[in-house]
Amino acid sequence: MKLRLGTKFILIVVGILSITLAANSVLFLRSQNSLLESQLVEQGKALGHFVSLVSPAAILGYDFLLLNEYAREVSLQRDVVYGVIVDPDGRPLTNFINRDNHQITDLIVEGQYPHMAELLPLLQRDPELIALEFPITNDGAVLGAFKVGLSRSELIARFQQQLLVQFATYGLIILFLSGAIFLVFRYNVLFPVQRLIRASRNVEKGEYLQVMVDSDDEMGELTKTFNSMVGSIHQERAKLHHQANYDVLTALPNRMMAVERLTYEINRSRRDQELLAVLFIDLDDFKVVNDTLGHATGDQLLVEIGARLKSKLRDVDTIARLGGDEFLVLLPRIGSASRIEQVTERLIAAVSKPLQLLPREVMVHCSIGVALYPNDGDTADSLMANADNAMYQAKTQRRSSVCFFTSEMNSRIQERLQMEQDLHLALDRGELELYFQPLVRAATGEHCGAEALLRWNHPQKGFISPEVFIPLAETTGQIIVIGEWVIRQAAKHWSKWNKRGLVSGHIAVNISRVQFQERLAWVVGEVVAHYRLPRSALELEITEGVLLEDHELIAKEMKDLRDMGVKLSLDDFGTGFSSLSYLKRFRFDLLKIDRSFVSDLPHDTDDASLVRAIIAMAHSLDLKVVAEGIETQDQYDFLRELGCDFGQGYLFAKPMCGRDYERYLQRVQGRDEGDQPPLSMTVFPSRH
Repeated sequence: MKLRLGTKFILIVVGILSITLAANSVLFLRSQNSLLESQLVEQGKALGHFVSLVSPAAILGYDFLLLNEYAREVSLQRDVVYGVIVDPDGRPLTNFINRDNHQITDLIVEGQYPHMAELLPLLQRDPELIALEFPITNDGAVLGAFKVGLSRSELIARFQQQLLVQFATYGLIILFLSGAIFLVFRYNVLFPVQRLIRASRNVEKGEYLQVMVDSDDEMGELTKTFNSMVGSIHQERAKLHHQANYDVLTALPNRMMAVERLTYEINRSRRDQELLAVLFIDLDDFKVVNDTLGHATGDQLLVEIGARLKSKLRDVDTIARLGGDEFLVLLPRIGSASRIEQVTERLIAAVSKPLQLLPREVMVHCSIGVALYPNDGDTADSLMANADNAMYQAKTQRRSSVCFFTSEMNSRIQERLQMEQDLHLALDRGELELYFQPLVRAATGEHCGAEALLRWNHPQKGFISPEVFIPLAETTGQIIVIGEWVIRQAAKHWSKWNKRGLVSGHIAVNISRVQFQERLAWVVGEVVAHYRLPRSALELEITEGVLLEDHELIAKEMKDLRDMGVKLSLDDFGTGFSSLSYLKRFRFDLLKIDRSFVSDLPHDTDDASLVRAIIAMAHSLDLKVVAEGIETQDQYDFLRELGCDFGQGYLFAKPMCGRDYERYLQRVQGRDEGDQPPLSMTVFPSRH
């Protein structure tokens, strides 16, 4: 049974008082009993001395009747059990005893009293008797002795009676004191504690009520401490609530609160049968701002854009920052699509207005996707997903575009989801395969390696372009597994051909930015060890998109790879941002000119000038150069004259499967291969 605090307290008080008073009573009564016993002994001594003084004459005169009378008088005294005069040999000279005494009657055997000579030893062994003996003398001669037995029964009875009365009195005292103490305890302790308990339960319900302080004692201090704690909890919970529901940077609602408000607005719009618009806003090329001006400037830009967007909305509207450079706007009770277009125009104008960010003026643009309830979805997830997809469609158009979600978009979404599921199973079904396109030395035209190209042969759709499924694999994260598979397959083919004497050279693998975040150096080291490849036989191709990510992480992975002896090349040079800064910041061994600069050579003077500058710059930095997409003899001759080191394209050979490439190697096996450059293999496909 669970006892409450008041019950426990009163039980403790009653126990302490009971033990204390009981012990006090026992000690007092024992001392009182000792005193009474001492008085009884003194009474016996007085009688004994008196009898011992008056008995010699009767003994000398053989007056046994008088002696018996003395014994009778003594035995009839209160608390005296027997008084017997004996001769020097201990034989009784008197025969009177108080036969009414219960201690005498207890010795009756079959209705007969024992003889005095037998009775006296029995009585003297009784623990309730005090046996006293007084010698009877005359002129120094011992005439006998007077033996008297005093009973403790009365003392014990009186002790028990006093003890009972004492306990009864103390019991009443205990009850009174316990009740009084409990009332004081209840008023001064229990009531304040109960108020604190109720207040604590209110805190659990989210009610942060203060408890009244009505004393300056310890309980008052405890109440003050509790009130202070409740205030701190209230502030902390408010802070946590704000952090959980609002963006730290812009102070706008975050994704969690946006979903909550969107769900509320959907329910309200369903009840009132009103139109609800969901706008997904994404800033164009925001990453460039972060990379060129720094993240602090980028944060300042986001704060300003958030404030601008909010200033163009109604009080009933909601704007939230979902993360990064993405914003969500809810437009309840919007009325019609034309009013939505007016709102989006105001938002685009607000975003596009030049913004002064020291030390320069910045102009940004945004893309907006719109989904409507109930036409484009009836749940928060479906509306946000459709608005997001409409925004991505807007990004494919001109800058500062608005796109409304359509059923055709939904079909493309379903197709994309189905492709994502199929791609997830492509490896297990054996639908992925590596193709190889040869590389040649630009100076001599001799074969020197190959680029491995990933192909997906879908059982229903046939060959799917890598430009379609590779970005999908990156978005879903499947590129991690696929990329590792490509590395292993490329190493496996190279190892097989090398054992047959067909290939001797390096392996180069084009790495996705996602792979760089998944212990790339460890994976490469494990593949090298498994296929027993020299570490110096590896070369990794990195696109500029990889270098746009976390520079610290990229630099660490590149250092680990270089420590392993792996060579690095920069792929698709000139198509990204700040390529020269990457060449300065990161160390590369090879530079690949993108096919977009080669396709119009040598007739396009701008491309010719760019390629000439790239080759000269690369050679000045001690970098080898590979030109991709060589399809005509004129292109090849021009690149060779500029000193390009290696070439690749349809002019030399088309991509071929592993069996065909092995036969190709067998045809060129007899040529002098000399000091071969890398056998280049890439996770990403060629555009051929």
